[in-house]
Amino acid sequence: MNQLVKAIKNLSHEIKPEIVFVAVSAGVDSTLLLDLASHYFNVFALHVNYKLRAEESDLDQLFLEKFCSKRNIPIRIKTHDLKTEMQNKSINLQSRAREIRYTFFRDQLAKYKNSVLFIGHHSDDQTETFFINYFRNSGMAGLAGMKKKDGNIHRPFLDFSKTDLVKCAREKNLSWREDHTNSENAYLRNRFRNEIIPTIENQIPELKHAVITLMKVLRENQIQLENEIATFCEDMKIRRNIPITEFADWGEERFIELFRQLAIPMPTLKEFKKILHAKKGAKLSFPKSIVIHSIVREKDSIYFEFDENYCESSPSLKISIVKELPMVFSKKELFLDDSKIDGDLTIRKWRRGDRIHPIGVRGSKLISDVLTDAKVLHSERENQFVLCDASKILSCIGHCIDRRAIATVHTKVIRLIEINLSSRD
Repeated sequence: MNQLVKAIKNLSHEIKPEIVFVAVSAGVDSTLLLDLASHYFNVFALHVNYKLRAEESDLDQLFLEKFCSKRNIPIRIKTHDLKTEMQNKSINLQSRAREIRYTFFRDQLAKYKNSVLFIGHHSDDQTETFFINYFRNSGMAGLAGMKKKDGNIHRPFLDFSKTDLVKCAREKNLSWREDHTNSENAYLRNRFRNEIIPTIENQIPELKHAVITLMKVLRENQIQLENEIATFCEDMKIRRNIPITEFADWGEERFIELFRQLAIPMPTLKEFKKILHAKKGAKLSFPKSIVIHSIVREKDSIYFEFDENYCESSPSLKISIVKELPMVFSKKELFLDDSKIDGDLTIRKWRRGDRIHPIGVRGSKLISDVLTDAKVLHSERENQFVLCDASKILSCIGHCIDRRAIATVHTKVIRLIEINLSSRD
């Protein structure tokens, strides 16, 4: 069985979507993908006519309409006169085209709960992407290239070359349309595709294989980095204030990934590094960001002000019954006497006047005084949470525990409360 056919068939065993949308341009990559996918999935074709090549653009659309009609494949077409738009305003053509098609794709995906998108990117595209991102200084995320699976987007051909695709299409007697602009070198990608990469390959025949191998290694490293920074960001949404020392051993890639996940403009990275060494009060603002409003230098830390709609989070609880107390205690774990808990346990933000009876302290203490003693900055205090039962505060989370319900060696039923500071409601 042809390896491309096998790849699609194997994918049909792995995923069971209600609908597979296939992005099609009329070129060999997407036309072959649509044909193969139609044998194993319920497919819908998606095409964007940008009106950039006059009659040629309309002929691409007509070709796809006939192709789909012959195979009883539904097709949905988005028409956008990008040529006229370019005449009226200064825009980056390729970026704008990408924005238009992916908005269209997302709108279609949103109509069906269990749907995915197939895109016909192949290994040659990966190689081009590597070199483009290398010259753009895009960091490891850029050099790692496209993911074979990225959320509900799948790229089944990513392990195959353009030559593999053309060979398979010819074996199946498929027809397709060639975009003559692909042979022109007006765009950076075309220059890499038509001139730079072929020139290097003449001297280094193993070039593409070496690049793809390197990209796989970078992708594994990037996934690990993404997970680490995602955990850091979730924790940061709770703490908001990060000690300067936590950034001391960070390399460039960690900062780039942090900014990427926080949707902070990458050119701001240089200014952020200056703030790390600036005086108290230095500030960066991001008025257009939907994630983070500003970054402020405190005395020994950096304060991140998040958009509350984006970052409305609180810790979560995991409750279980244990037989005995541990030898070492953690601030994220509470061992409570079940008989001393009044009603349900809840987490809320602290309020003015809240009091707690801390372990090791006579009488009670205001939560505000607990935070003052812990040197919690005023900008950070509004995001402090407390654990309560129906009648009392049991913990000022991360700082102290109330003594009135703690378990002892004589407790008959010990309730273990594990506090996850990185979860959302």
